Amino acid sequence: MARLGRFIRARTISDAWLRALNLIWRQGALITDERSTRIREILSLQVVVEDPYQEMIPAQYSWNEERLEEYASQLLSGENPGFEYTYGERLRAWHLPGMPELDQIEQIISRLRASAITRRATAVTWIVPIDSAKDEVPCMIVDDFKLRDGRLHLSIFFRSHDFAGAYPANLYGLARLLQYVSFEIGAKPGSISTTSASAHIYEHDWDFVEKMLRGRDSKDT
Repeated sequence: MARLGRFIRARTISDAWLRALNLIWRQGALITDERSTRIREILSLQVVVEDPYQEMIPAQYSWNEERLEEYASQLLSGENPGFEYTYGERLRAWHLPGMPELDQIEQIISRLRASAITRRATAVTWIVPIDSAKDEVPCMIVDDFKLRDGRLHLSIFFRSHDFAGAYPANLYGLARLLQYVSFEIGAKPGSISTTSASAHIYEHDWDFVEKMLRGRDSKDT
């Protein structure tokens, strides 16, 4: 049976990751996806990270700071070194065939400078004529910025979200993006919230997650 609608409020990326993995592992529904891969899944999981600049890299995560910074730089750049797509390309060089490229992040900065309370500082990665016909499509679909009380908050919608392998890298890169936009408009970076339509753990990560959570539980007792 599908598990639908859960909420986590965490102080740091590391705390959010561990709590989300624990929730998906213990309460997630077991399904087989369209690629015949088994996953544990919770639908519509919302996670709020109040301070994404403390404990940014979980101790148990396989990526080091150098690799995470490289990922973050790709998110901030519109250049594509040869991938099917990059989030940076979709955010900073979004375009329809035959039309000029759009830097959505610069448009967001302009909107926030023009109006501190705008609700229109939103970027999308989905390109309907392109992505509707493909199998390899963006997981992160919407990035939305809200400036309130001098702090800039970032909310993101993921259609599909690999929590064991991708969540810490995603949040690290998004924290750098939030930092960049905040600096450009003279605000303090605030929270990062993700809503994941499918928050899941792939079968190839089950042993790792189970071992990690078992070790965490033994430390708590």
